[in-house]
Amino acid sequence: MRNFLRLMAVSGALWLGSNVGVATAGIFDGHTVNYQYYFPNLSSPYAAAGNGNYLVGSGTEISNVVDGLGTIDFSGNEFTVSFSHGGTFSPTAFNGFVISDLTANINPFTSFTLISNTGVSGTPTISFDSNHLFVNWEGFNYTRGDLVFSVDSVISSPFTPITHIFDTISPVPEPDTYALLLVGLGLVSFTVRRRQV
Repeated sequence: MRNFLRLMAVSGALWLGSNVGVATAGIFDGHTVNYQYYFPNLSSPYAAAGNGNYLVGSGTEISNVVDGLGTIDFSGNEFTVSFSHGGTFSPTAFNGFVISDLTANINPFTSFTLISNTGVSGTPTISFDSNHLFVNWEGFNYTRGDLVFSVDSVISSPFTPITHIFDTISPVPEPDTYALLLVGLGLVSFTVRRRQV
């Protein structure tokens, strides 16, 4: 009886081990984002900014928001704009930046919100589409402080409920199928061997 319980415990552990998924990181973690500052409109890139592609990891990704005003740090599903001093943004059609997923490796964005503002007087105009995040702070005063933005995507965490089930059948058996098959065959051979003894 003890051997049977051991076999059941090992089988259960193997089954659980075969079904454990990979931990899901935040939306930006490990992905490359493109940062581009625009002034005085969206068709005029502004050269005095840290424009370019950035791989999101630990630490501050963008060290020059515009004209040496501050930094941007991506973390999980958020990014923080930190101003190092104060001033006023020019009141033009667009005076801000765009974060882009140029390679389409990030799941499409579904929401974009400002969750904390200690750096700009007023609320900047923010908008988004599936691959771009727009922040326009034209005409606002800014001080030393932070703006924290939150972004959601189609599936942003392992706890997000799945609302769409795909109707496809895998043509090749998954590794989980083989693990369950081996556990089942092991139990059958154990039962047959036990009856012979």
